Amino acid sequence: MNQKRMSNTRCAVIAALFIALFSAAFPIGCATRSGGLRNMTGVSRYFDKDVNRVWDAVTQAAEGIRIETKDKESGVLTTQWVKGWSTKRTTGLVLEGQWQERYRLLIKITGEQNKTYVSVNAQIEEKPPGGSQAYRWSRTTSDGALEREFLQKVENILSNM
Repeated sequence: MNQKRMSNTRCAVIAALFIALFSAAFPIGCATRSGGLRNMTGVSRYFDKDVNRVWDAVTQAAEGIRIETKDKESGVLTTQWVKGWSTKRTTGLVLEGQWQERYRLLIKITGEQNKTYVSVNAQIEEKPPGGSQAYRWSRTTSDGALEREFLQKVENILSNM
């Protein structure tokens, strides 16, 4: 009887260790995600122009993109999501699927003495073509190209004003 109880206890301990090891090796669920605005790259630049001229240039550079928030008083402009296809990710020749990609820009304009500071943050998300992940957007890290391109547009507009 004692040996049988000891054997059952050993099995229970081994099973508990296996479950603990498996849980630690393969975390799942919301516990693996961090909150807040993650995976955002910010790019910024100072312009030798007054705040009103820079605001006008920023709104002109954002033409063609639908705007979600446009508050001149606080200096915040947020675009809506712009959807397209990923140029970096594919599923290969066999599955012939394309990843979807979308981005939005968060722009902050601040006047400081005789200069105006513009900060551009891009939020980028992607979604695979199939499987259970095809229904969810996953945030990815921006390489800064969208932000630099937008600031270059603003600079070009300001140089022509």
